[in-house]
Amino acid sequence: MWKAGFIRRICIHLTKEKMKITPTFGKVFRDSEYALDPDVTFCNNGAFSAVPKQVLFSQAKFRYMQETDPEAWFRYKVKEAISNATDNVADMFGSNKENLVLVENATTAANTILKSLSFSEGDKILITTHTFMCVKNAAMFIANNNPGVEVVVMAINLPILSKQQLVDSLLEMLNCHRGIKLAILDHITGPSGILFPIEDMIPLCHQRGVMVMVDGAHAPGQVELNLEEIGADFYFGNLHKWCYSARGCSILYVNPKHSDKVNPLVTSKVECPRLRNRFLMQGSKDYTALCSSSAAVEFLQDIGGLSAVKNYNEPMLKWATDMLCKAWNTTTIPIHDSLKAPFMILIKLPDIENIPLTPDGSKAIALSVYQKHKVHIAATRVNGHFWLRLSAHVYNTKDDYYKLRDALMDIYLPQLS
Repeated sequence: MWKAGFIRRICIHLTKEKMKITPTFGKVFRDSEYALDPDVTFCNNGAFSAVPKQVLFSQAKFRYMQETDPEAWFRYKVKEAISNATDNVADMFGSNKENLVLVENATTAANTILKSLSFSEGDKILITTHTFMCVKNAAMFIANNNPGVEVVVMAINLPILSKQQLVDSLLEMLNCHRGIKLAILDHITGPSGILFPIEDMIPLCHQRGVMVMVDGAHAPGQVELNLEEIGADFYFGNLHKWCYSARGCSILYVNPKHSDKVNPLVTSKVECPRLRNRFLMQGSKDYTALCSSSAAVEFLQDIGGLSAVKNYNEPMLKWATDMLCKAWNTTTIPIHDSLKAPFMILIKLPDIENIPLTPDGSKAIALSVYQKHKVHIAATRVNGHFWLRLSAHVYNTKDDYYKLRDALMDIYLPQLS
């Protein structure tokens, strides 16, 4: 009974005049616009982010519509709701409306493309040493289930002194490995926060007849996107990391020359020529995150757009990075400034006794900090070392990073001092 009352109150709220947002970022913004636990410190927005109340309210409205009349929702309303949201998101990211669909997350998008394409003996898929594990696993699945198909790996070695260094590494791979059919390039690498010069890398691949799939999981909401101008064959990116949507919601852009090849992972419709219509609905499930993505786009616009967010996040990240490096006597990932993601950076951690340099080791570091100090961090492994992947977003304050500093020094003081 209380659930129905809660949802009803939300819908009443939504019928009133739109909630006014005063974009004074930091603690005031967090308290007014988010539902985050005030006793927990969030320094890892790059993982699961946080959903603004305005978007939560929008999602709840769609859920209420669904539950008050499920038959009407699934038969007559949900497709229109998803389609309207898709139009708004396409406008936001410079995509022709016919070339973009919404899916649950970047992992779904990557699998959708890889399992829609045909691979033959001798074909190769190019990834890098910083490719996200789920995407790497999807590429390996294709190779393991298609005889003669191979995954080749481009090494990203530190330091990276210029954009050209990455472009040259890609050129070397293309020259050395004949038969590359698809190159999977990150826009911003998840483990390391490196902003790839995709504007130079994509044409290089196309000159050699290689298709390009860009993993933009961290890009929407961090960098300006014009998907038609980027020119990738396929591009996907989460809206629920840096672009305020409910989880899970991701864009999937398909160049029109490939639209006939791409189908959703779940086959629901056949002989459906329009790309969007093939993706609108795959059975009975919760589509409210997709439907409420319009509210996420609107929220970003209401708080001043990406320029206002950058004006807060970038100085905050720089200040926090300098403060932590000084406190811990350490350095950041050695890459050229032009390759640094706007809102994420790696800070080197020392070798920590009794913690192996493995995925479980990374989890152990993050878990220990959370359990003892209620601070969320990301510990990642790059080039044989542990690193702190630091995030800054509109709800963060300097106090968050002081707490992070003190938490790690309390637990790992001998290594950090």
